[in-house]
Amino acid sequence: MAKFPNFATMKNVEYFFVRLLFFVFSRISLKGGKRLALIMTFVTEKIIRYRRNVIRSNLRKVYGDNLPKPEKELIHEIYKNFVFLWMEFLQSPHLNRQTVHQLLNIKNPEVLEMIRRRESGIIFLSGHFGNFEWLGQGMPLLDLPPITAIAKKQSNLKVDAFITQMRQRHGMRIVYTNEAMKEAEKALRNKEIVAIAFDQDARRKGIFVNFLGLPSSTAVGTAVLHLRTGAKIVLLIALRKDYAQFDVYLQEIKIPELTGTLDDKIKVITQIFTTEFEKWVWRYPEQWFWVHKRWKTQPPKKEISGN
Repeated sequence: MAKFPNFATMKNVEYFFVRLLFFVFSRISLKGGKRLALIMTFVTEKIIRYRRNVIRSNLRKVYGDNLPKPEKELIHEIYKNFVFLWMEFLQSPHLNRQTVHQLLNIKNPEVLEMIRRRESGIIFLSGHFGNFEWLGQGMPLLDLPPITAIAKKQSNLKVDAFITQMRQRHGMRIVYTNEAMKEAEKALRNKEIVAIAFDQDARRKGIFVNFLGLPSSTAVGTAVLHLRTGAKIVLLIALRKDYAQFDVYLQEIKIPELTGTLDDKIKVITQIFTTEFEKWVWRYPEQWFWVHKRWKTQPPKKEISGN
């Protein structure tokens, strides 16, 4: 009887494949990377058809039959942004102190100056839009206070260690979700920066706020940290202009004086920054991660009905 590779072997193969891709693509020019990324877009979209049903389902949930452009065109652009993102990640050595201002065009330098003054802790809030990986790697190159980013540990520990090494190569520190709140609060009280990507399904640990017209389970960490530390919330957006070319927008999210219970305050804050983020998704839908099962967790029926 034929033996199938065991779980550990498959993990090692996955790790070897990731390292091989990085070894190859990190040595190719960005121009060459773009050519390969266009080829990989065709393969991913037409042959692999990676999570195509998830993409279509999410689009229909949000837009119904009123897509902002023809479905075929929109899905192609979503795949292109998705593939470009990961190709750019493999080419991360091209993003360094000498090239950061060429590749990441900062549109709000006055916000950077406010952050450098260290008047308070800063929560860098981002979503899976444009190239969030390059945002994380690029921000430490701009002479900002120390940055701690919250990340979810990958199931393949060798791949996780490699990705973490890449993310930390310019000085950003990674902490995992199980220890995130303690470490993040400590950093914010020290007037440092904490980076959070908030737009994935938070399952039953989240609260439901409106995102793209749908009730969406959203993590409470950003709101809780703001209330505990008084840290300012700054939304980061890397808007793709081309392969490896981004306009970076930094927007301070103004939180008004709030009344009510702690839960009320958390929900109001979460809705405020979610609404600001969704404005970018409405305007540039092709740059968001429609491959996520964002609405997998549904609110209780009584919450939907308002009873």
